[in-house]
This record gives sequence, structure tokens and C-alpha cells, in this order.
Amino acid sequence: MRSPTRIRPSIAFMVLAALLTTGFQITAGRVEAQVTVRTRAGEVSGRVQDAAVMLLPFQAGHVAVRWAGNPNAEVSVATSVDRVTFGAAIDVGRDETGEQKGNGVSYGAILTAGGATAVRITSNVPLGVVTVLALKDGERVTSYRHVPGRPAGASLTQPATISRAVWGADESLRFGPHGTEAWGPTEFWPSKKLIVHHTAGSNNDLNPAATIRSIYYYHTVTQGWGDIGYNFLIDEAGKVYKGRYSGPAGTRDADTISGENALGHGVTAAHSYQFNSGTVGVALLGTLTTRDATASARSALVEHLAWEAEHHGIDPNGRSEYVNPVNGTRKVFDNIAGHRDVSATECPGGTFYDTLPGLRTSVASRIAAGTTVAPTTTTTSVSTTTTVAPTTTTLRRGKKR
Repeated sequence: MRSPTRIRPSIAFMVLAALLTTGFQITAGRVEAQVTVRTRAGEVSGRVQDAAVMLLPFQAGHVAVRWAGNPNAEVSVATSVDRVTFGAAIDVGRDETGEQKGNGVSYGAILTAGGATAVRITSNVPLGVVTVLALKDGERVTSYRHVPGRPAGASLTQPATISRAVWGADESLRFGPHGTEAWGPTEFWPSKKLIVHHTAGSNNDLNPAATIRSIYYYHTVTQGWGDIGYNFLIDEAGKVYKGRYSGPAGTRDADTISGENALGHGVTAAHSYQFNSGTVGVALLGTLTTRDATASARSALVEHLAWEAEHHGIDPNGRSEYVNPVNGTRKVFDNIAGHRDVSATECPGGTFYDTLPGLRTSVASRIAAGTTVAPTTTTTSVSTTTTVAPTTTTLRRGKKR
């Protein structure tokens, strides 16, 4: 293994030994682990009259169900490891980013599958063709480099954030067969609104980084957006993950961990159709329809929104007109909003949505306290399964705006 540049070999040895035994670490001004986790993906399809059992192509870590037509169908999935005994059926949910495509397909949420080899799909109405996407972690490639420290630009610095390099984003998925980014040109606009989401997936997630990798594949490849739809994601333990890629060509994502360009403008993601440009989409992992966010997730959300609001001059308790700088869409809504405030969706879940007034107050209080957040330092491990060949995929460009 080659030593990272600009670090003496003896120091590099000690640092890398610590990384390999305790997990991959980002520390401002030190060493970053660049991790690429290849995602294995496979699909099975079939008709569902009342119920149908489908055998998966491999032991899946995550699954997602989609179908054309019947958008109001009540569809559930039960998983089985041995193809004999099935667990309890759960609603497949809806992936809010997929809902924005408007292509007549209903996209279920990414759900944990625990190594399932078969699924039982049930529906209250007959469905023509139902497709189950199976996903699992594959080959992992790790490299290391020195990352310069980032100066604080305001009284609140960015809270600890896990870069794409550390949660294992396979950046090759963003590119088509001719080496061009499927998303198209990266766009940056001054951030005016902060929009909160939930991913509508599994709660009590034991491996949130793997879930984020699955969401990334689902949004990037299956739905054809060219990247993950959210700017940032937060797991139940309160860890913040960088979402949408924001680095220019040839730049490591850790150099733009803020999701902004040199002018401080935020990158456009695909989290709220017609309201993506000039907004920051932050998603809480899990389903918050009948349960609230965990205390850790809520605390991390307050810290992140306070940092975003302060350095963009956004009043957390304010309400103003949003004007999309690309297509001119106009709407008056809260500066810190839920996805349902701008789209016909249940997101971010009824129970959590009812707490947004208190969230805004907490963000304002955090800014008023004015205490500098500790320098960005976070540690996480990237869990993988057996080595497999990467999946060959054709990317399709979606509508973002």
C-alpha cells in the first residue's frame, strides 16, 4: 500500500493502521479514506393477482418494489431467507424522489431485506407487472489521501459530515457509457429555503451507510436521475451524510463537503420537483409517519439547519416567497419547510411534520447561542459483503429543476 502524499511514511503507517482497526476516519487536516463500494443489483418481475412469490437473484441487503399503473394500490412485501418461511408483510411505502418522475410508475421505498432470497408481494388490486429490485454491497476499493483543514467562514462551522468518499459512493454510477455525467452540468444557486424529508424506508436501521448506498443506486440508476436526490441525509444515530455530488471535474468530494461552490452557492439536487434550485434538501432516514425522529437525529438536524441558515442568511422562523431561479416557479412557504409544503406527498411523515414549529424555534435558538461547532471530525465503518462484479447500467436523465 502506498503512503498518502505529503505524509511521512512512519506517520502514514500509524494512521493507516488505526484506520484499518477502528474504522475509516475523516479529520479536518488529516487523512481521509476514499472508499468505493460497488453495488450489485438484480431485478425480478411478475404479475400479482392477490399475492406472488418471487425468487431473488442473490441474498439481498435491500429491496425496492415498483409497478406501472394503479398508483393507489396497497402493496406489501414480506421477505424470506430460506424461501420457505416469510416474515411479517410491511407496506412497500413510496420513494418521494421517484414520485417526482411523473412517468406512471409507482416507486416503493428502499427497504432493508436482511439477506433475503425471496419476497412475497401482496396487493389489494391486480397489478400487471411488478418489479423487485434487489441490492447488495459488493467489491470495496479503499485509498487514502491527506485532506487540508477547512477554515470556518462564520460563527457556526459545518457540523461533522460523512463524505461520499467515506460512505462508499460508487462515483462511476453517475456516468453514462461515453463518460459523460447523466445528471448534466452541475448547477449552483444561492440557498433560500431548507426542505426536510424522510426517506420512507425502514426504521431501526442497523447499517445506514448501506441503506444510503442503496438509495443512491435507486435514484441514480433505476430512476435515472444521475445521482442521489438529497443534498444531505441523517441517520437515527445522528450521523450526517453528504448526498448530491458537488465537486467539479477532477475534485474529490471531500473538498466540497459543504455541497457548495467557491461562492457559497448550494448545488442543485432532485429532492423537491420544481423547488430544487436554490433549496437544500435534508432527509431523515426511516419512516416518520407514526413515529417521531430520534433525539439524536433531531439534534443533528438542528445543528445542520442552524449552520445552513446562518451562513445563508435564512431566518429559521421566517416565511417568504420562493422564486425558482431556473423556471420561475413561485410559492410562499416557511423558510424551513417539509416536503409536503411544496408537493403532493406525505413526506416528511405526519408525526414528524407536526414538530416543525418546534424545530424552527430550536434552530433559531442554536443560531442565537452562537457557539462554534467543533471542527468537522467523524468516524464511520463501511460494511460490505462478498466481492462481486459491478453491474453494467444505462443511465437516463430525469427532470430536476
